[in-house]
Amino acid sequence: MAFVAAESLAEQIANHLAERIINGDLRGGERLQEARIVSELEVSRGSVREALLILERRNLVTILPRRGAFVTELTEERIRGLYRLYGNLLEMLAEKLSWSGTAEHKARLDALIERLGHSAIEHDRSRFIEDNFALVSVAAACAGNEYLKDALENLRPPLHRALVSIIQHTPKEMEETSVFIRSLVESSMSGDLTKVAELVNGYCKRHSYLAIEAIDSQQTAD
Repeated sequence: MAFVAAESLAEQIANHLAERIINGDLRGGERLQEARIVSELEVSRGSVREALLILERRNLVTILPRRGAFVTELTEERIRGLYRLYGNLLEMLAEKLSWSGTAEHKARLDALIERLGHSAIEHDRSRFIEDNFALVSVAAACAGNEYLKDALENLRPPLHRALVSIIQHTPKEMEETSVFIRSLVESSMSGDLTKVAELVNGYCKRHSYLAIEAIDSQQTAD
């Protein structure tokens, strides 16, 4: 596979490798050999090294001195830490929407929720995941806090990876997640922050459990 130089060749390489990691083609703990990537993608070693640094910032790759780059392992501790942080950010997002959300914001979010629901019903995994993150991104934009938006965006790669594992292992979770998001937006816009906390806590605990179960199942199969 060859890449044509564009605005950022390293970013293209990083996106390619990120997709393979997220989809499970590259497993946790697997070493990413620079020479092999250079040969497979017909790119320079410098571009590959830059791409690996990008992936490290996305929490998809771990670079160890004198040992090289490895796909970051989704351990139980990492998964629980990821969802604890995500839950905190979702509650902050909900609180901000309860203050600043408008009827126009609600209409935009409702349209995205409908689209997400259709993706779940049709069991279109790729579209469901795309719609899920699009909705969170729009909600963050509606909230009007650029720092919160950036924090949520930075968590997207590891969350994407965990969500792929969950849906592959438990497909019905697409519908459960769709219901959760609808309830979360409704509670946020109505200012029911007690309900928000209850919903987010349940969602994060459930997804932590399902992600850990999915990873354990993959490791057993291997």
